[in-house]
This record gives sequence, structure tokens and C-alpha cells, in this order.
Amino acid sequence: MHFETAEYPDESLGKVNPSGFVSPPGGKNGSSFHMLNDHSYCCQLSPEICASGQPDPTKEKECKEWHDKRIFLRAKDAKELQVPFILTEFGACFDSDVCATEITQVADAADEIGAVGWAYWQFKLFKDLTTTAGTGSEGFYNNDGSLQHKKLKALTRPYFPLVQGKLLSQAFNFTTG
Repeated sequence: MHFETAEYPDESLGKVNPSGFVSPPGGKNGSSFHMLNDHSYCCQLSPEICASGQPDPTKEKECKEWHDKRIFLRAKDAKELQVPFILTEFGACFDSDVCATEITQVADAADEIGAVGWAYWQFKLFKDLTTTAGTGSEGFYNNDGSLQHKKLKALTRPYFPLVQGKLLSQAFNFTTG
């Protein structure tokens, strides 16, 4: 069972709160049936940052700090609950350099922690009205069916499906591949 935290009103001011869970809903710590889920969008930091539908390129540093803070705290929450952590939404942006930066920041934070699974939001256009991109294409395809190459490049990175022993670190250089 995936479960996630509620969004707190003060998170729009750059504050990230602990999940508040003392145990997984309907379960116990260490449950093999539960997984802490969260989302990380720079747009959560402040509505003004995404006035164009994706993060303001001049706010790259603030966005990186936001993703690091949010993802590291959720990983800590999951560790305390003794359940896996998965990031099931991030990006939700157009095929642009700004989008590639947003995706890379999130994936880099997940790599730095090491034991974070993730899935990009979303695969194809579902005309999701709940995001800052409105009815724009947030998926891997443009409206004409062509691929969004900048986004795909940012999402394409190696990972370890299994590790013998304890993973000490992992990192990927987006620029050099």
C-alpha cells in the first residue's frame, strides 16, 4: 500500500515538514506491505516560481535546495517507519532545458540518498488539469506524437536493480553521460 503525506500550507513558504506518521496507515513499522510515497516539484515551493507552467530558470538554486530538502526528509521518514520510499511524481514540465534541469535535480537527489525509487509523472498526455502545465504535454510525447528528447535525456540514467552488500554511493553526470 502506497501512502503519502498531506501537503502543508507552510510548505509553500519553503518549509518541509516531517510526514507525521508514527506507523504506516493500517500497518506497523517494518511492514512489507507499505511504501511511503511523495512528490517533488519546484512549483510546490512557491506558485510564483511556475507562473509559466514550469520553474523559473532564475530559481535553479532554490529549486535544487527544495528538492534536496524534501527528498532527504521523506527518505528519513521512510527509514524511521522502516518502509521503502518511492517518489512517484516529479517533473511535469515541457520539453525544455528548464525541464531537464528540474528532472536532473530530483534524480540526483534520489541518487545521493541511494535507496529511493522513482517514476516520472507522466508517460503520455492525459490532459491533467491539476498541474501548473495545464493541458500542455507533460508526458514523453508532444501533441503531434514526436518524442520530447530533452526530457528523455534527463530521465535516462543507469541504476542498480540489485546490489550485493551495502551501496555506498551512486551518481550520474547528466552533461557527460
